[in-house]
Amino acid sequence: MTTTTSPIATAAQQIVQHPQHSRLFKLLYALQQNQWPTQTPPWTVSEVQQAVIQILERLKTPTLLGQRLTAIVNSLNKAQAYQVLSAALLQILVPLYTQSPTATLTIEAPTFSTADLYDLRLEVTRYCTPLQMKLLVAALLTTKPVHAQGLERFTLIDLLQRLTRRYGDLEILQTQMAAALARLPDDPLYASAGDRLIKLLTTLYQRYQHSPAPDMTLGTTPPTVAPPDPSETEEELTCQLLPHSQ
Repeated sequence: MTTTTSPIATAAQQIVQHPQHSRLFKLLYALQQNQWPTQTPPWTVSEVQQAVIQILERLKTPTLLGQRLTAIVNSLNKAQAYQVLSAALLQILVPLYTQSPTATLTIEAPTFSTADLYDLRLEVTRYCTPLQMKLLVAALLTTKPVHAQGLERFTLIDLLQRLTRRYGDLEILQTQMAAALARLPDDPLYASAGDRLIKLLTTLYQRYQHSPAPDMTLGTTPPTVAPPDPSETEEELTCQLLPHSQ
């Protein structure tokens, strides 16, 4: 699969290559998990990129990011030492937002209709089992190992819906695919399924960019997908997926 370098992937590389990347990792962890780590997270570039994506989804403007980072630094015993690093992290992350100081990220995906999600499920499982696709999608939603028993409470529709909400930018999804495949069994079927998933999503995204979303009340559609529990964040989903989560 041919990958492209997204701005978020570039930012992750800058963080990992920074002379004090271990302290930047701690700041990222605090932004992502809302708690200070007891030790430096042993993150790879892919895991840093995933953390950045989650942070930008939660803190949707540079102002919110700056306020949260300032609050974290001010709560530390070594606040002065982290102030310079906080500024360095902001220099890396703020350009990922649009130019307007109040603008939100431009990686938001279209909201697919229930019929679209069912069609997507049908197409992605033509050459693999629903369980194999669930494992692949789950691996794209978390940086931890995934296990079949941890996915029993989720339908493939649930996971596809979360995937499209997480990855509005297909370039980012494409860069995450290699890391996801590395956590799955060594079977070429998963790589093939990943290629098919991205191709199908590309077609769907392009359709929504050029036409309004279909009217879900017209014609016969599959049963309505239940909306996610407002109290259930993406991080909570990650924990539910993994029997060995932290």
